[in-house]
Amino acid sequence: MEKATRNILLAVCFAAVILPMLAGKPSAADKRKAEYAFMEAISKKEAGDIDAAYALLRHAVTLDPDNPTINYYIGFTMLNLDRTTDEEVDSATALMRINTIERPGDYYENYIYAILNASLSNHAEATRVLENLAKRYPAKTELFPMLAKSYAAQGNFDKAIATIDSLEKTEGRTVTTTSMKVNYLFNTGDTAAIINNGKLLLHDAPNSAVPNALMGNIFAQLNMPDSAFAYYDRALIIEPDYGYANLQKAYLYNSLGDSTNYEKEISATLLNKNIDVDTKVDILTDYIRDCIQQGDSSARVDNMFRTILNQHPHEAQIRHLFSDYLSFKKDYKNAAEQLSYVLDIDPSDPKNWERLIWLEIFNNNYDKAIESGKKAVEYAPDELSLYQALGFAYFKKEDYSSAIATYDTLLVRNKDIQMVDEADIHTSLGDIYQQIGDTANAIKNYEAAININPSNALTLNNFAYFLCTHKKDRIDDAARMAEMALAADPDNGSYLDTYALVLFLKHDYKKALEFIEKAAEHRDSDTGNAELWEHYGDILFMLGKPAEAVEKWKDALKDNPGSKLLKKKIENKTYRSEER
Repeated sequence: MEKATRNILLAVCFAAVILPMLAGKPSAADKRKAEYAFMEAISKKEAGDIDAAYALLRHAVTLDPDNPTINYYIGFTMLNLDRTTDEEVDSATALMRINTIERPGDYYENYIYAILNASLSNHAEATRVLENLAKRYPAKTELFPMLAKSYAAQGNFDKAIATIDSLEKTEGRTVTTTSMKVNYLFNTGDTAAIINNGKLLLHDAPNSAVPNALMGNIFAQLNMPDSAFAYYDRALIIEPDYGYANLQKAYLYNSLGDSTNYEKEISATLLNKNIDVDTKVDILTDYIRDCIQQGDSSARVDNMFRTILNQHPHEAQIRHLFSDYLSFKKDYKNAAEQLSYVLDIDPSDPKNWERLIWLEIFNNNYDKAIESGKKAVEYAPDELSLYQALGFAYFKKEDYSSAIATYDTLLVRNKDIQMVDEADIHTSLGDIYQQIGDTANAIKNYEAAININPSNALTLNNFAYFLCTHKKDRIDDAARMAEMALAADPDNGSYLDTYALVLFLKHDYKKALEFIEKAAEHRDSDTGNAELWEHYGDILFMLGKPAEAVEKWKDALKDNPGSKLLKKKIENKTYRSEER
């Protein structure tokens, strides 16, 4: 896609720059044709057909290469194409710039170009265009805040302040203009001017909550908390439901280390019906982060969420955030429940479905994961990562035939578009065939995965483990792959366990003990570790420590209580090498 777009870009640049040198001036007929193609392109663009619009514009520029408006819209349309590179953005803005030079009076095109440059941090260019527009269109008041921001972005705060002053002379003082000016004044360090501008706004509306809260913000930033609290309290007296004053008080209390009053004001803010949901989500996110950093009780966060959800039961954002928080706590059951509510509200997001499947897998609720996976592919049949998650759910449920069918379907659908790493799919199939004892297909899929990605640590580890348990005549291959996996992820408990098993089978028991101890140290404490503890016991037994070996086998039996082999090892206090 990027290569194709770049070739198109070269063709456009050739048409816009080289053709005029070779072809001379376009005929009147060509200009009319170009104008017609241009109008058709604009129509297609407004209908949402960007590719068709782009093709028409490319045709138009071949007919009238010098037309600055056509060049402008080619550049503008290029920026709407998928996966535009930095080089292409630079070329697109260069095409748009031609129009601003040749037609400085085109308000809309110049205005959009200025916004674009500001968003790209090309502030000098944005300033050039905005200064020109402000002179030509002094009644267009939307230009002045943009021009002030552009000056400020370049550190020219005096010009930014002067621009806002000129706006206030014609339009009057507002909370927005005063806030902008105060912000610029803070950068100049003029404390007297900062306070004076806040008071001027307050003088205009002394009985309004907003100017009082703004004065509170000014004094808070000036490290004068007593004055800040006085103005915040005055704002709340004037308007008791003005929750943003509570929020600012909370932030100030937090900066002063007053956790009791911080909690009080945060709660008042979150329960305020006048605070919009996006702001509440931002507040909750900060609140959760603070609680986590301080190692504080999670009960307070849970209670906060449940209180807010009573007020906003159908707000997907809040439930999604609650699900994320519960996932962090590894409360996968309740995290899945909250995400289910999100999907009830809006079932169209495939990423939420994928996340739900994995949460239910983490909760060991494989039936529910499969049920969610089936629903997910109905809603989003082209989202291939859903099939990957569904296949793993079948694998965990030990429904191996359905898992194989799902992964085989994924291989076929993924073949041409490569949305999912094909090596991962083959690794998953290798793991399944290993479980059902199909050695030939297990090897076939593991080798296919390694051919695609020879450095995939997971594939290398799983294939190495398979060879240790099913093809011991290839122990040297297993050793090589296990070493490569460990080199990629030296603290992975599963990879350390595999390499310990390799060393055990090569009868290097001392070195095997070293690695199995590391594996135990880095094991995943959230999952069963029966194999690791069993290997640990086997190694200890071979080192002449049968009593210690039995204790490790007992640990293994806790994670795998149905193992007859482990029971025999414990009962007979001896190593047995029968297949599991």
